[in-house]
Amino acid sequence: MNRSLVYKAGLPLAGILAAVFLFRAFSSDTAKPAGTHPAAAADAAPATAGAITRSTALPPAIPSKKRVVKIGLNSWVTIANEKGWLREAFDPLNVEVEIVDRRVAGSAEAALFQRGDLHIAERMAYPSLQHKANGFDFVVVWASGDCHPRRATTIVRKDSPVRTLADLKGKVLGAHRLGCPYFATYEALLAEGIQLDTELKKGEVHYVNITGNPSILALLTGEIEALSVHAATPEIGRLYEEGRVREIATARPDGQYVTGGGRALIITLRRFANRNPDVVQAYLRLYDRTRRWIVDGNHYEETAEAAARVYRTPKSVSLYMIKDESSLVLDPGRPDAQETIDALSRFLKWAIANGDDFYGAKPLTEAQISEFVDRRFFKGGEYFVDTSGKPRQPPSASAVAGTDGVTPSAPAASAVVSTSGNTRSAPAL
Repeated sequence: MNRSLVYKAGLPLAGILAAVFLFRAFSSDTAKPAGTHPAAAADAAPATAGAITRSTALPPAIPSKKRVVKIGLNSWVTIANEKGWLREAFDPLNVEVEIVDRRVAGSAEAALFQRGDLHIAERMAYPSLQHKANGFDFVVVWASGDCHPRRATTIVRKDSPVRTLADLKGKVLGAHRLGCPYFATYEALLAEGIQLDTELKKGEVHYVNITGNPSILALLTGEIEALSVHAATPEIGRLYEEGRVREIATARPDGQYVTGGGRALIITLRRFANRNPDVVQAYLRLYDRTRRWIVDGNHYEETAEAAARVYRTPKSVSLYMIKDESSLVLDPGRPDAQETIDALSRFLKWAIANGDDFYGAKPLTEAQISEFVDRRFFKGGEYFVDTSGKPRQPPSASAVAGTDGVTPSAPAASAVVSTSGNTRSAPAL
């Protein structure tokens, strides 16, 4: 047959085949959720329990359109921003970063995520699990190990007659019901055989749900006798510095809060992690770089100065927030996904068995807890970043015990407060 005839005859067939392939490719693309990153798995598809999910491309293709990523404000993010490390981490990914002070959202934090006003943030396990139980599709991309008992404390006014948890019988405790200090005090009270008021049971200690500045005012004016708090926050840290409060209890050492509910997590929505695994990994690398600079390099002072400017607190308070045992930030990571899953599962089982009215009403299954932890970002996963390292600082041995509840003058003294017997001193800042 004439070569030119074969060539001409083949053109229509080639055109038909090309059209078929183009149609199939177009159909496949349009079936994906809008805006899906090329590296992502399907938005709603969680990792199979016990499996490590894999993205579709290594490394992910960097979109030509700039991505805007909103991350939560904290002390280490502040210094990373000042040093230019945020841009170094995210500019190569064509990502613009906005820092969000999520304190303005209060208990409506999950709504920030849903609206796209926040993408990545650090949170304790207790409220993070509440988000999950409320139906928000969050995933954990990083987790710490056990926390220090002073991460959550119970405080009273300096001149209060209350010295122990037992002294709270018949009195009013204030706490944010969706905050983890509530649970720490609840667990500590139960260990003393004391029941706190809940939706399920009348208790010997009365309870009021209160948070923020109103809770501080209520404590200082005597409307409530005690308050469950994170000591290492700007508002509460200032009360410590001014000597206006005393600690009467911490979370129970080796209790469920310390080993589970008080662990630090980094969370994001599943759809964000699926579309932007490279961004999440960059965030974890930035955390590791900044944490090592602060902790290993002993750059607490410079970090505190940067945080003080942003939080508008005295430098001494900002330094306390990042260096004290009660700090909420700068924990080393725990790389084992299954260990994190097991810790969260034990915590929830204990909470439900011991009358936690929130989790009792909204329990999570083992499968839900397992899929909550995104194994891609833990050891063995393709986006894992090793953030293990030395702890922030060893527990303080310089605490000065007192029987009158007066804050000692020794600098940087911290104490693990007994839940019974003599009250130890609050930390000196």
